[in-house]
Amino acid sequence: LPMICLSVYFLCGVCALICAMCMSTAHTGKILVVPVDGSHWINIKILMMELIQQGHELTVLAPSNTIYIDQTSEDFHVEIIQMAEANVLTKEQFEEYILNWLFSNAFPKDPSIFSMAWYFINIVESATTTSTAVLSALFENKELMESLRKSSFDVVLADPYNVGGVLLSNYLKLPLVFFGRWMPSEDIHFAIAPSPLSYVPVINSRLTDKMTFPERMSNVLLYIMYLAATRLYVYSIYDEFSKRYLDTDVSVFEMYQRADIYLMKVDYVFEFPRPTVPNAVYIGGFQCRTSKPLPQELQEFMDNSKEGVVVFSLGTIVKTLPLHLAREIAAGLAQLPERVIWRYTGEMPNTLGNNTKTMSWLPQNDLLGHPNTKAFLSHGGENGVYEAIYNAVPIVGIPLFGDQYENILRLKTKGAAVLLDNLMDVTSRDIVQAVRLVIDDPSYRKSMKHLSELHRDSLVSPRDAAVFWTEFVMRHGGAGHLRVTGNDLPWYQYYLLDVISTLVLSILFCLYVSWRALRAVVRTCCPTKKMKKKPE
Repeated sequence: LPMICLSVYFLCGVCALICAMCMSTAHTGKILVVPVDGSHWINIKILMMELIQQGHELTVLAPSNTIYIDQTSEDFHVEIIQMAEANVLTKEQFEEYILNWLFSNAFPKDPSIFSMAWYFINIVESATTTSTAVLSALFENKELMESLRKSSFDVVLADPYNVGGVLLSNYLKLPLVFFGRWMPSEDIHFAIAPSPLSYVPVINSRLTDKMTFPERMSNVLLYIMYLAATRLYVYSIYDEFSKRYLDTDVSVFEMYQRADIYLMKVDYVFEFPRPTVPNAVYIGGFQCRTSKPLPQELQEFMDNSKEGVVVFSLGTIVKTLPLHLAREIAAGLAQLPERVIWRYTGEMPNTLGNNTKTMSWLPQNDLLGHPNTKAFLSHGGENGVYEAIYNAVPIVGIPLFGDQYENILRLKTKGAAVLLDNLMDVTSRDIVQAVRLVIDDPSYRKSMKHLSELHRDSLVSPRDAAVFWTEFVMRHGGAGHLRVTGNDLPWYQYYLLDVISTLVLSILFCLYVSWRALRAVVRTCCPTKKMKKKPE
């Protein structure tokens, strides 16, 4: 009898194991990934590795002039878009080009929001030229396109900043999952969800969700400026491209509106609340995790920093500065009683203090998670901001370009950051005063700790949500039932202009008829007596 029981238990265990294996592979599929280089790649790769662990087969589409995207991998397949040799740069050449552009152009002398907006439009227009060169190389490569068509992918996972994702999903007739919030020219919320300009600020407006009348006026004018310029200089180019290679009159902007799921790297703990749609899934802080032990030398440096540590990084690319600026910043850092870890590889300034350790690369999240970290000097990039929130470290923000100013501004309004406007004008005194403020005033750490508690208190982790909804689209061949009909309506129907005009005309007609009727009644009941003209 015991042997029979053991046999039954063994068979049940084998059956359970087989069932578990079948369930784990039942919905595995093939995913085409269309990423964006730089820090965007770092984030989407995290989701990719999660999907690979679930048994999915991933193919990444990357141009041959990519800098950070892996061109070979043991975990996923990479399809290379061959670019002209003239467009191929080494990593060092690319970073030098970006830095030269940044310090020459990213800080215009005219600080008005409209000048900043026009400058931003010019950047977007320039990026469009680069993007269409890659897209042309892709769609002109008949062999590669045929290979993609025959690969029988289940879904396209794309960064919305890369127009290639939306074009390929339409060309291959596949469901589309976006990972990110930025289209080539704007926050994707403005394309898919109601965005009342009375309290939803547009990019580079430098406004909050509480606006005065002049601020609301500026916000509306900026929106009109962006709308007109991007339709004229950006989407019109992509529409022509779409007609040529996809043979469709559907605009690229409409294609963006028809995506199945939008995995938004947004958390309303940080972002201003705004209207949304059912197929927008918010996964802000997706990349954050519990900090890991540091390398021994760095761990000892942190542990022995009794006064605390300030972590300083300006992002993936900006790891060097003009020497005069580096000297000014180093002089400020040298006056701090805390130790400093600075991601910097440029010429060492002679003002560098004994308290400052420079490194070519930082395990940023792990440093922010150390209990001795007191402040984070940051450019305000999305990754760093969420890692600071996750680890409850207040920020001194020195924004460079893009959405970074707005990111720091949002934390400033919540009492968790100090904002330094212009990197090129920063002095050693500014550095000392800002760092001292966020460290010595306990309200900054208290505010950031509150944000951290709210951010972590979630029913489902951002990573699990991202994986679930990607697999959801694969299981069901899309998520059309979550798309809002409003995005398919003509603009005059969306804003009810046809209804409003009909009602207004009806009211005016009724008023006119009532007036004529009343006038007729008055004339009937009170006839006007004609006076006889007296003789002269």
